Amino acid sequence: MKYIQIDDTIVALSTANANAAIAIIRISGEKSIEIVETFFKNKKPLSKAKANRMLKGKIFSGDRFVDDVMVCVYRNPISYTGEDMVEIFCHGNLFIVDQVIQMCLTKARIAEPGEFTQRAYLNNKIDLTQAEAINDLLKAQTKQSQRLALEQMSGSLFHRIEVLLSGITDLRTLLELEIDFVEQGLDSLDEENFSNRLNDIKLEMERLVKSGEEGIILREGLKISLLGSPNVGKSSIFNKFLQTERAIVTPVPGTTRDYLEEALAIEGYLVRFYDTAGLRETNDLAEKIGIQKSLEVIKNSDVIIFVTDNNFDLSQLELLDKNEINAQIIKVVNKSDLLNHEQKEKLKKDYVLCSTVEENGLDELKKIIINKVRIEDKELHEGILTNARQISSVRNALNSMEKAQYSFFNAMGYEFTVFDLKEASEYLEEIIGKVADEDILNKIFSEFCVGK
Repeated sequence: MKYIQIDDTIVALSTANANAAIAIIRISGEKSIEIVETFFKNKKPLSKAKANRMLKGKIFSGDRFVDDVMVCVYRNPISYTGEDMVEIFCHGNLFIVDQVIQMCLTKARIAEPGEFTQRAYLNNKIDLTQAEAINDLLKAQTKQSQRLALEQMSGSLFHRIEVLLSGITDLRTLLELEIDFVEQGLDSLDEENFSNRLNDIKLEMERLVKSGEEGIILREGLKISLLGSPNVGKSSIFNKFLQTERAIVTPVPGTTRDYLEEALAIEGYLVRFYDTAGLRETNDLAEKIGIQKSLEVIKNSDVIIFVTDNNFDLSQLELLDKNEINAQIIKVVNKSDLLNHEQKEKLKKDYVLCSTVEENGLDELKKIIINKVRIEDKELHEGILTNARQISSVRNALNSMEKAQYSFFNAMGYEFTVFDLKEASEYLEEIIGKVADEDILNKIFSEFCVGK
């Protein structure tokens, strides 16, 4: 989608493109009320209607009756887009919907994906983090990802960025004043206090970057790979978690020739399980391909559940080191029902003992997983990063803050520190959209559905 100027009127179906009880057609722009008024018949003209009130009426195409509808008018700037808007609630027959949209297209055009939200952003109704949160809310699959999107929509991340920007602006102002004082032969800067404030902002940025790792997990799910030698029971554990027979379990090594993926919610958190092929040397071409795919999945995992059994084959752990995989590892001994008491006592310090036969250990494993993904309410409420774009901008801002510290501590001149602080501000402004790159905006809004 091209970056557009707000000088025309757009229309789109905002509900699903399928037959349903009701369909909502959304129109936004300077001519939206005028357009609908030409075919919507009520006791008084639509242009005279009160805003935010539902009106019952009929739609006509010329003299031909099309449908009984409800219509709501929203006047700028009190609307979703900040423009004049009309929403038409008609019967959800797509044949009817198409007729209504065709009537709108005499003076409007079909909206691009996400264009209604884009206009809301361009009209300063929302910032860029809130726009992203709207799309996240539409795609949320669990209670926690829903909460994350709602918190960001309420402005939590925007506020956190604004506080950082305000702090940086204060530091820049102090230095700019100091430059003026120096020219007059005066000295007013408390360097120790300035240094402490500079460091506080840097530490807050580091916290913010760390929050991004948690935010992405909340939004996209915690990625967990099951790894272990063939026939140690990875697929059995996989199936017990899912309470299905998704993975085929046989006593023959190498049954899982590729990885299997399933997603489930554990206590409101999205968790993605990958049951990987056993990593081993093989002459089977199909299995080699499966093992390579498994390696790629393992490298992109947040957590690896390493599974062994009473044979204690640890060769797969060695392969993790060999392939430079640094994900967190949970060690599991499966088939613990075959171990004696002494063996269990010795192992339980370093391993989670599981038995899919006796169904022991799975609850403990779930608790460990949740502890790795759980985010406290306070942290969620104060705003966290949720995507790679935001994380990249804060990392760039953090790099600029480190340069500002270096130039200040090494007395390179306040002008250099001011420049570095200004650069940090610009990176943070990218997050909320005060500084906006056209390609980035196009990418963000193109991921929306049409009509939102």
